[in-house]
Amino acid sequence: SHIVSWSIDGLSFKIHDNKLMIPIMTQYFRQTKYKSLLRQLQGYNFTRITRGENKGIVSHPLFIRGKHDICSQMKR
Repeated sequence: SHIVSWSIDGLSFKIHDNKLMIPIMTQYFRQTKYKSLLRQLQGYNFTRITRGENKGIVSHPLFIRGKHDICSQMKR
């Protein structure tokens, strides 16, 4: 099973298991708390669906699979 996966269209991603995210968060974000990661994402204007069928999906207009060059345009 995946910990994180992209949506089919590459415009959003979903965190499937926040407990398995801890080693990834430690390595890349210097975080050990899932809520802290969510606050950081929110600080960069990511949106997260918190209810319903799509709960857990996270997106940002400049965070698109395969378009690494536009990520530098994201601002806090």
